[in-house]
Amino acid sequence: MSSSSDPMTERLLCSICLEVFSDPVSTPCGHNFCKICLSTYWNNSQDCRCPNCKETFKQRPDLKINTTLRDVVDEHKKKCHEEQAEVVCDICSEGKLKAVKSCLVCQSSYCETHLEPHLRVSGLQKHKLIDPVKNLQDYICQKHDRPLELFCRDDHTCVCLSCADGDHKNHNTVPLREESKEKKIQLLKTQTDVQQMIQDRIKKIQDIKHSAEFTRIFQYFPVEEQKKDTQGQQTQPTLMLILALPGTPKANRRSSCSLFAICIYLL
Repeated sequence: MSSSSDPMTERLLCSICLEVFSDPVSTPCGHNFCKICLSTYWNNSQDCRCPNCKETFKQRPDLKINTTLRDVVDEHKKKCHEEQAEVVCDICSEGKLKAVKSCLVCQSSYCETHLEPHLRVSGLQKHKLIDPVKNLQDYICQKHDRPLELFCRDDHTCVCLSCADGDHKNHNTVPLREESKEKKIQLLKTQTDVQQMIQDRIKKIQDIKHSAEFTRIFQYFPVEEQKKDTQGQQTQPTLMLILALPGTPKANRRSSCSLFAICIYLL
């Protein structure tokens, strides 16, 4: 599962595998998933419904790659790869040291030595510090030049405090950390539900296969014997017991059932 708390990464997570989209596809209801994840989900379901909103589709949608979203994902992955490269301190003049934090207010990254004022000076202690990143502008509101600290649930976008007091004043806004935590809980619940559904489907398939094997074995009985209720009630448990014998090769189980069927017929 992806562990990034980057708001953009959170929005590009598949709610089934909890990873950044791979070959993203969109459902008619507007939700996005990895193509393989959604295909597997539907292959193990009795009907085609959206894993997120549960809307049911009468016919299975033809899943085609959402090329626009795929381009966004590819660009985001490229940026993440660049950010993973070592971030250096913006203050060091020579022999730049590795940065330990980036400040969204100062829009600079600091090594352990140059970060010290932010930990000591009361005015600087109020600044928003994050793990070191290269593209600090991605975490800054382009309109107000302030850190993106809130998430607007009405517009599904990250906003700064000025946005919350302006265009998003009457909207439902929450701290990014709170939204990220809640989203992860929702994703984990969805993943748990999907895993449980898959296990239920596997069990059902096994039951169907077991029933089909019993039907093939039961054909050894003459038609008139199959019609006898009491005889059927006596033979079925024994047949099921033979089928369930552990460690017995399938061919041997069939032979045992065949022999059992012949013996019953001769009684």
